[in-house]
Amino acid sequence: MRAKFLATAASALIVQSTAFAQEVADQASPVGNTPETIVITGSFIRGTPEDAALPVDVFNSEELEQSGVSSPLEFIKDLPSVGSVLGDTNQFSASAQGNQGQGSLNLRNLGAERTLVLLNGKRTITSPGEGFVDTNLMPLFALDRIEILKDGAAATYGSDAIAGVANFVTKRNFTGVEIEGDYEFIDGSDGDWTASILGGLDFADGAANLMIGVGYQERSELPSVERDYATLPYAVNPGGGWSSLGNPQTYFPANPLAASPANPLGFLVPATGAFIDAQGLNACDDVGGFVGNTEPNNAGIPVCRFQFIPFDNLVEDQERIEVYGQLVADLSDQLRFTVDVLFADSYQTTRYSPSFPPIQGLFGPGVFPQFVVPASNPFVADFIAQTPGVTNTAIPADRYYAFGRPVGWGGNRLYGGGQIGTADADAFRVSGGFEYEFSDRFRSELSATYIRSERTQLVPDVVAERLQNALNGLGGAGCDVSAGVPGQGGCLYFNPFINSSPENPRQNLENPAYIPGNENDLELLDYIFQDNGTIDVEDKYIFDLVFSGETGVDLGGGPVAFAFGGQYRDSSFSARPNSELQNVNLNPCPVIGSTSCDVQSGPFIFLGQSAPVDLSQNIYALFAEVNVPIGDTLELTGAARYEDYGDPVGSTFNPKGSFRWQAADWLVLRGSVGTTFRGPLPSDIDPNSVTALAGIQAAGNNFKSVDVFGNPNLDPETALTYNVGAIFEGSGFTFSVDFWTYDFDDQITVTPGQDIANVVANGPGDGTQLVDCASPLRPLITFSNNDTCGPMTVGNDISRVRTDIVNGPKVTTRGFDFALNYDIDAGFGLISVGGNATWTMDYEIDDFVIDGVTVTEGFDAVGFANFFRDPGTVSEWRGNAYINLSTGGLNARYTFKYIDGVTDERGPTTTPEFGVTTFGVDIEEYMQHDLTVIYDLAPINDVEVQLQGGVENIFDEDPPGARIDLGYNPFIGNPLGRVFRLGGRVKF
Repeated sequence: MRAKFLATAASALIVQSTAFAQEVADQASPVGNTPETIVITGSFIRGTPEDAALPVDVFNSEELEQSGVSSPLEFIKDLPSVGSVLGDTNQFSASAQGNQGQGSLNLRNLGAERTLVLLNGKRTITSPGEGFVDTNLMPLFALDRIEILKDGAAATYGSDAIAGVANFVTKRNFTGVEIEGDYEFIDGSDGDWTASILGGLDFADGAANLMIGVGYQERSELPSVERDYATLPYAVNPGGGWSSLGNPQTYFPANPLAASPANPLGFLVPATGAFIDAQGLNACDDVGGFVGNTEPNNAGIPVCRFQFIPFDNLVEDQERIEVYGQLVADLSDQLRFTVDVLFADSYQTTRYSPSFPPIQGLFGPGVFPQFVVPASNPFVADFIAQTPGVTNTAIPADRYYAFGRPVGWGGNRLYGGGQIGTADADAFRVSGGFEYEFSDRFRSELSATYIRSERTQLVPDVVAERLQNALNGLGGAGCDVSAGVPGQGGCLYFNPFINSSPENPRQNLENPAYIPGNENDLELLDYIFQDNGTIDVEDKYIFDLVFSGETGVDLGGGPVAFAFGGQYRDSSFSARPNSELQNVNLNPCPVIGSTSCDVQSGPFIFLGQSAPVDLSQNIYALFAEVNVPIGDTLELTGAARYEDYGDPVGSTFNPKGSFRWQAADWLVLRGSVGTTFRGPLPSDIDPNSVTALAGIQAAGNNFKSVDVFGNPNLDPETALTYNVGAIFEGSGFTFSVDFWTYDFDDQITVTPGQDIANVVANGPGDGTQLVDCASPLRPLITFSNNDTCGPMTVGNDISRVRTDIVNGPKVTTRGFDFALNYDIDAGFGLISVGGNATWTMDYEIDDFVIDGVTVTEGFDAVGFANFFRDPGTVSEWRGNAYINLSTGGLNARYTFKYIDGVTDERGPTTTPEFGVTTFGVDIEEYMQHDLTVIYDLAPINDVEVQLQGGVENIFDEDPPGARIDLGYNPFIGNPLGRVFRLGGRVKF
């Protein structure tokens, strides 16, 4: 299929139908209806054309409508130059955790924090402490165009513009009222919809314009059970969220009388005897699991394998509102005042497993038994009756060691299935300033921007001490643990057995072991499950002063133009644990209130903790730019920027040069070369840590905690970038090709936790392989049994992995961008054919060395899934093509989207029960066909009505299968299936 795609591209190589600079300039006429020369992204010099030395693509609002784009994220994901982006639920990707519901822009797969996103040419709202912009908060309803600069731009804009720049530009001189909305019909979902209203008016005799609008977006949750590929059997996709730690749990009967040096825990004879809850009724199989083993050849602990994916979503429920206001006023013939205000609120709920697997109990990480059910627990009798062989009449058990998770196949009553976390983001931005025309050849702009973003991310987890107390009958907020009587006076018992649940609620599977009345009390569950998370706040003050103009020097192609100025950025970031339980300074140990423990891992059974953080950063910058036209055909441009980050980061100087040569009437040649620089974020150099979750290959792909520590000794990262291209133009025909390269040094990155674990555990294995306790990287791993590492310690004993933000290995990536547009006057209307494509040739990463140990050998990431390593999935080819017909009031557009397939570099995997599986090793290419139709009715009394409709993924193609949790690669395929869209717009 790739060959077929390339053959098509040879004759109609697919490019964006861009709105060319002159057309944009016409739409952007200012308040006084006088001509205005605009600034295209990438330069502070006015009048820079779109086919200038820098590769800038411009998409106007009309084109976005014709493509059926209803959100910034949808637009971004369709750009071939963009790599892996966040946006849909992706809680299982380490890069997405803590950022669910946000939409990032990741040019060239270099990382979202390396793409600078602007609103009206000024910096805009970033996710607190993360350094990237949540594009979902952009007011699409007020946009005039989007400009994408696909080249390093640190010399012009400073840090963050390493990969390029995206500038979202709002409408100017808008009058009237425009109401727009659409609804998308999605099988298995309540559908997605957007609505907006935008109003504008001129006043002060046309010298001023005010525009105000409100937009609302809602995405409905799409449960994973609505798509077969997301919940495949373990034998097909063992990476599809299957765990050996489930519920029904496995229990080990024990008694102090049976304890001995060989059996210190007092397991009853046989010492290895382990029994699956309610197996006498086949409860495990009936509620969705199957009886498996923890080791190959049936030599391990029998378990009821549990798949948590049915309790998760493919798309989470999101609500988002944006309020945008803008005032442009000509105070005199020379002075203009502009101010714009954006308020945005985003709220998302995320479904998780009914309970997370316990990686620690009251005695620290991984210590077995983590939780003990005493025989006095009143629900034990039902467990014994439903589980053959669990009793031993010679030495009756007085307790049962639990191996599994507190809640599993039966679902969590407190949340109606899986746990529910929330992410609430509020943001405010105001930017304003003055533009003053000293003369026709010299002008200035002084502006100030204030940004405040706040994000609260909460995920429930079990508090270990409260769970054990409840197993002992001393659970609940009203129970006095020290003086209470188990099961009496407000003290409650927790039922850990499957007989507490009537069914698997997510898949509607009846539980044969259910006993009415055995359900867990909701107040008790609310006491055991507590929110874990932080409240992050970032404030930014940005001041810009820019002078620009033209000199009297003319070398035959027009006057030499220039721009220079300065910028000051002040940012502060604070993070607060949402509760005392989450605060590592107050509760560092599993026992609440204790500050003395061998491993300070906090009171939760799975999630980590955080400490209060207050950070700040001040940046000063000076920059200059000059454009020199030489004759009628050649333009040379030079730019440079100096930025000072203060101690300990230091300062940097970044130059850039570019040229544009009109070699013929039909041919433009262009090129650029420059250096880029990115200083570490304040959160990067803070020594505190945050915790992510990852399926660790060395631990049999079981999820473990990965702690990420900041590094006060970080150096800035630098890069050399260059671009060489050509533009061919004819009658209605435009074709461009650009070759680009980025060479990175001292890349700011995180040490690879997967590879660290693999080194210490002697390879990825299945979790049963012996570890190397003498490894130099052993201090980076926390093992079970209070971090004990001995001759019998195996990969499954890994509890936590320490990673650090460091200056990593050298990175080089290069490739080609292609673009084509051909307009045909067919008499009855205009037919346009075009599209765009990106060919990523190389993405080479050198060896990753830690303490003298090569943890990751150098590799080329192109063509690989890279699920557990940077830079994520990199397809060799990404492209889209279109055919557009415009006739009368009708516009119809067919679009074909293509993303090249990749290989899972991990190769086949082996399961204890079913042996080797090759599922998802070769992840196929993804192709999608869309159709969008809009029709403008004839105006009636100056009221304009537009009808919109379309079908996305016409042939209902499933995304290609992948051996990860959701069963598909979210950076290649579309999980929605066929989507019907209806919408409309009224303007008056």
